Amino acid sequence: MLDKIFPTLNRGIEKLKSNPQLWYTIFVAVLILVAFIFVANRFVTIAQDAQDRLVNVRLGALQDSFVEFAPDYMDSDSGVEVLQSRIKKISFGNNTISKFKVVKFDNSEPVILASLLNSEVGKVDDENSFMYGIASTDVSNSFTLEDIVDGSRVYKTTRIITDSFGDSIGAVLTEQSLSEADIKISSNIQNSVLIFIIIVVLIMFLFFRHARIIDYTALYKKLKEVDQLKDDFVSMASHELRTPLTVIRGYAENLRESGPVNENQEISLKRIDIATKQLDDLVNDMLDVSRIEQGRMKVELQEINPIANISEIVEGFVSLAEAKGIKMKFTHELQTDIKINIDPARFKQVLTNIIGNSVKYTKEGEIKINLKKIGEDLVIRVSDTGFGMSAEAQKNLFTKFYRIQTDETREVRGTGLGLWITKQIVEIMKGTITVESIEGVGSHFIISFPKVK
Repeated sequence: MLDKIFPTLNRGIEKLKSNPQLWYTIFVAVLILVAFIFVANRFVTIAQDAQDRLVNVRLGALQDSFVEFAPDYMDSDSGVEVLQSRIKKISFGNNTISKFKVVKFDNSEPVILASLLNSEVGKVDDENSFMYGIASTDVSNSFTLEDIVDGSRVYKTTRIITDSFGDSIGAVLTEQSLSEADIKISSNIQNSVLIFIIIVVLIMFLFFRHARIIDYTALYKKLKEVDQLKDDFVSMASHELRTPLTVIRGYAENLRESGPVNENQEISLKRIDIATKQLDDLVNDMLDVSRIEQGRMKVELQEINPIANISEIVEGFVSLAEAKGIKMKFTHELQTDIKINIDPARFKQVLTNIIGNSVKYTKEGEIKINLKKIGEDLVIRVSDTGFGMSAEAQKNLFTKFYRIQTDETREVRGTGLGLWITKQIVEIMKGTITVESIEGVGSHFIISFPKVK
């Protein structure tokens, strides 16, 4: 058991050393616990004191009124019956009174005249002689003594009865149980202890949660450092790949210019061109990702009419589409004076990516590019009759490295970065891009920019 406790303690101490802010949490937790204990203790003390004062006041007032009329009924049998009746009536209205008796001093002995217990009448009350003696020293006030009877607190209170000349002729004694009040106080204490335990548990929960948050904070810092290292590596690697790419292209071009090449050599050169183009696209995507994530993506906005730009981009894909048997058409419903505020180079990158994807993911049919004004926006819709995509795929389409994996798309090459980059560029230029698609039917990409007013 100890071999498990000590390592745990050591880990806890090391954690406190490495995270000084945990000391503040511990201090606050201890402060709350001490404050709660102090307040609970004060509450119990004040409640008991208030209860005791209330009992004394009630008993004192009761005895004050009782001794006023008692002398007139102590010398006759009928008077004693009145006292006996009055005692029972008072006790009936005060269920905490366990004893109530009136004694008469006969040759200095306290003889019981009336009592809640009929069996006591006529007997000498030697048990309380001490209290009668103390009360005789101050006949104008009641004397109270606290005692424990059968595990419960009781108050014995006595008051001297005097005649018209002020001489002590007897006394009234009451015994009142505080068990009911003590039960209530005990119940409150138990409730307070329960609340205290709940508070301790909550504080411990908050403490461990705070410790976990500190762990998450440290982990977050490490992740940020790793992420920064990744970004730095991507940026460095992308730039460094430029040089060998340029060299490969240069040697391939030298081979073509050095003289006639046979058929196999031409095939090899074309494959080199395709591979370097793919690698160049990957490098460009990686650089764009790095620029966007670091906030270094620059755009030079210009107010232009996009018709000519779109026409030029579409024209560049016509031969590629026709080679696959796909029809491509660009239509628009714009006036030449309508303009949008965009970066022409980035706008070309966006449309090239969207239209290029339509060509890659369409086996047959047609691709339509339409430009029109809707409200205060110019909207470009690129529609194809390609593979389409599911609703789930559409939710993830513009996230990094996401690629639709189906039997039809498995052979299509790509990094999964193009659409994420496209979305970022469109939004940097204050535009929006969305997709509408039905699996097996085709897809519509909708890009909109606010028109210049």
